[in-house]
Amino acid sequence: MVFMIDEAIDREVASDAMGTFQVDERSVVPIWIQIRKRIVYLITSGKYKTDERLPSVRDLSVRLGVNYNTINKVYQDLERDGFIFTKRGKGTFVSDVASIEYCPDDGEMEALAADFVENALGKGMEPEDIIDLVRSEIVKLEGPKGI
Repeated sequence: MVFMIDEAIDREVASDAMGTFQVDERSVVPIWIQIRKRIVYLITSGKYKTDERLPSVRDLSVRLGVNYNTINKVYQDLERDGFIFTKRGKGTFVSDVASIEYCPDDGEMEALAADFVENALGKGMEPEDIIDLVRSEIVKLEGPKGI
């Protein structure tokens, strides 16, 4: 019974740290990046403390009303970047981020590019076509001198 109380407290604390955060489905920023940025903010601002247990992937997906796989992708990305770590069977916890050099847009452009390339490849585009498309968009935005 004590385990259930501790688990409920962990869930309550984690939910409180998320605050009233909601994803903006109309934003051009992908949902997973919105969530990633929120969690990184909560970690770097100290609202989530080192070794604090984060909500489970399932709990956070229900709370935010997003697909389980979206939250899983966020957690994998944060773990790769050293913000969190997973203890098998125990949950996901905040890493000691004192040694991480972080600026608010770290990894965002790479994440957007990875999503773009993955989607383009999934639609049958060849790598050369993707490069040509990006160059074409740069020319539209900056003119021929931009390349």
